[in-house]
Amino acid sequence: MSRNEYNLSIAEYRDETGNDMHNYCSARKIFAVILSVAICIIFIFAYHDELNAMNPDEYGYISIESQLYSDLVFTASSYINGQCVYYDDISLPPEKDNVHVIYNLLNDADKKVYDMFQDLVEHRDGENYTNGIIITTHQLDQLGSDYFWNIYDAFVYDHPEYFFLITNPEMIHCRSFSIANYKVFIYMMDAENLVESDQIAAFNSATDEFFSDINLSLPKEDVELAIHDKLISLVNYDYGLLDEMKTDCLVHDIGHTAYGALVNKSAVCSGYCFAFEYLCQVAGIPCCILTGDAEYISDESSRQGTNGHSWNAVNLDGIWYEVDATWNDYEYDESMDYSIYEALRNESETFDNVIHHFYNKTTDEMEYLMATDDTLFDLAGYLPFNAKKDSSHIRYTTMNGDADDRDAFRNRLIPLAL
Repeated sequence: MSRNEYNLSIAEYRDETGNDMHNYCSARKIFAVILSVAICIIFIFAYHDELNAMNPDEYGYISIESQLYSDLVFTASSYINGQCVYYDDISLPPEKDNVHVIYNLLNDADKKVYDMFQDLVEHRDGENYTNGIIITTHQLDQLGSDYFWNIYDAFVYDHPEYFFLITNPEMIHCRSFSIANYKVFIYMMDAENLVESDQIAAFNSATDEFFSDINLSLPKEDVELAIHDKLISLVNYDYGLLDEMKTDCLVHDIGHTAYGALVNKSAVCSGYCFAFEYLCQVAGIPCCILTGDAEYISDESSRQGTNGHSWNAVNLDGIWYEVDATWNDYEYDESMDYSIYEALRNESETFDNVIHHFYNKTTDEMEYLMATDDTLFDLAGYLPFNAKKDSSHIRYTTMNGDADDRDAFRNRLIPLAL
């Protein structure tokens, strides 16, 4: 073979080999792309299964778009060993009986936060027991940074039996941290101490004693009336605490609780209200607490500054009413001659009207309740005396600008009594 023929054969060989190599490389690239896609698909399904395995108690579907959320759940789990609420989740909360009014008026997401707080109280003796909430920062910005405390406050107002949460609010602890666009709140609670144990036992005993002569099988309206009348005959208004509140609010005093009313038999308006609410709940009657301003309209001295007050809303067969047991409790005044007070009590029909003047009224009636001759005493030898004056009870709302956020949060949920 000549040198020229040899060189030509080599060139042809290289050209054919180059084409083959090019085709081979192209095939490898296509195979690599197909393999990469397959691996991605397998990873996605594996990641989804892994995430579900990490959250066996997941409340419902949550949109997961990155490894970030997996990292967040893993980090949160190192702090939370109890219940964890994913606020942006769309699952439904559990149903509860209707006596806990505020719970049933909350939206589904807030109900799960409420449940989280209740679970925390019920497991307070668990070792280092912690619950948590995970929420996107966008959602939290819309709600407000203290929003979950509104729900906690609603929970406390729905459960008068947890009176210790009022007298010692610092027993609930919260800390938080952020990861990218998520916020995690972690809650824990102090364990029950001996004093609280004794108080809880005394409270339960006082409740049983209260119902010892009340027939709970009677119609609900009869049971409510029996509860109201016995409560105001049992409790004395704590004027000493009222005087102290003028200089120091003292919202943590036991006189603000159902314990103060039922065990100590001494309370201010909130204590009357928590006791009335709890007793109604035990009797199967939906009841809650309203807060606002109350005053005797004709009494200029009562119209100076704010006149914060509490009273109740109660539901009988689907119809709402408002009740103020505190202002119905007509007590002996030391400035009054006791013989006159005895004479007033002996005027049974009028006295009965006096102690039910603020009983089962509509919201409109409570906003402007005029005195009538029904509460007028006309005793021989004395000028006619009306035990009631024109009065006004106005709920706090977000509309009139005079509301504490938590009061307004609850009040705007509670239906009007029509």
